[in-house]
Amino acid sequence: MQTLGSPASVVASIREDADAEEQRIEEAAAAELTSLRSEAATANVVIADREERLTAARRSNEERIAMQEWEGRRHAIEQREAWIQRVAVRARTTWTGGDPATRREQLNALIREALSRFPSSVAREAAVSASDRALVDDSELPLATATIAGGCIVTAGNVSVDNSFEARTRRLEPEWRNALSGIYKL
Repeated sequence: MQTLGSPASVVASIREDADAEEQRIEEAAAAELTSLRSEAATANVVIADREERLTAARRSNEERIAMQEWEGRRHAIEQREAWIQRVAVRARTTWTGGDPATRREQLNALIREALSRFPSSVAREAAVSASDRALVDDSELPLATATIAGGCIVTAGNVSVDNSFEARTRRLEPEWRNALSGIYKL
């Protein structure tokens, strides 16, 4: 059996071996880093399809931006349309509601307007809603009831003038829509 010496000498020997190994590893790592840095400095990195990729990325970004702008405009248009519908509903509510004197004046003005479209020599008849029948001033005009929210429909033979609120709304929609769109700027 061989003696290694005192425990202190064994520990000193192991430390020397460990220090030598540590120094060898550090020198190898330093040499490897130097080699990698040298290769990186002289390496020519070229992306083969760089221009195509850049073009595709630009196109993708432009499409994404255009889509975002379109969504923003579409949202604004939807908001404007909802606002216009609320205004129209409020106007219809105002037309059909209100005090009886105003409703009487309004209904009779609509009847006079419709009657003015026919010659006075032709037999004419007015149709109004059942709730508006008592508001008509012209007692000589034949009256009928119709299922309309307000206004009147005047007929003479096969020809009629629809002055109901629904028909007037449809006829005048382009005008009030244009006016309201001018107020609600995008």
